[in-house]
Amino acid sequence: MKSTEILDIQTMKPRFAKVIPMILPGFRKLLPGNLAIFVVLGFIATAHADTFDNFNDGNDDGWSHYDPIPGKYSFPIESGSTAYKLQSPWGCLLSPGRIGSINMQEPAQTKFHVEVDLLNWTYNWGEDIGLLARIQEPIPSFFLPEGYALLFRNDRDGQTKLRKLMIVKSEGGVHFPIFLAKGRMMKPAPDPSGDYRLKFWSADGYLWGQMIDKSTGQAIIMWDGNTFTDRISAVDDGDYPRGRSGLIAYVHIVDYEAEGVSPIFDNFYSGIEAPQLNNP
Repeated sequence: MKSTEILDIQTMKPRFAKVIPMILPGFRKLLPGNLAIFVVLGFIATAHADTFDNFNDGNDDGWSHYDPIPGKYSFPIESGSTAYKLQSPWGCLLSPGRIGSINMQEPAQTKFHVEVDLLNWTYNWGEDIGLLARIQEPIPSFFLPEGYALLFRNDRDGQTKLRKLMIVKSEGGVHFPIFLAKGRMMKPAPDPSGDYRLKFWSADGYLWGQMIDKSTGQAIIMWDGNTFTDRISAVDDGDYPRGRSGLIAYVHIVDYEAEGVSPIFDNFYSGIEAPQLNNP
């Protein structure tokens, strides 16, 4: 299911959208001089259509792979439906395992609201997995893509107290990612046996991130350095004002007993309007 379907955020079910051509009042037919007007108006009407992909068709048409190692993309059955698995080996110190998929089904956006189900992940020494936003093009073949990310970190032999949710800025090249916000001491701590939903969006001059436990429908509570909250936030510095959305996973510990990364995602959504949430 691709971008011809729109996700109803309230029900988490797709609904179909029809593209209706726009005709200016007073014009019975398009004359050559009016063609540009029609094209521009049609683009304005459809450029911000939300996109949704549940991968039930067993392919990732409309996605661009990022896999320097390289990795493996597959479509296993998980939690009762076809899902999207990104798998990369652990790599080495100079080239740790990393894999991603960039959503090419819509134009680059400034305002963003990206969501995905996280259904499983590697239970290992250290991995970061999650959502990308405002990713810059061209997508690099080796270094991490430039832009912003909401990452769930599984750290050090799967110890639950070390798991955290982070908002990160990646400057590409040889630069380490910059941590803009962290949510620690997650309650309840996410576990690979559970199903979760990651939410990443921009609003009111900030970047926001949240993780939902799908078994309860409740947000995971985290310590953001000042208080326990159901979401983390960071000032939108505007360094990357627009770009594409996507999925990412990479190894951040490559010694000890690293095992690579293999997150399983489903029900990807990308739009521009912030989600409707209660005050934290």
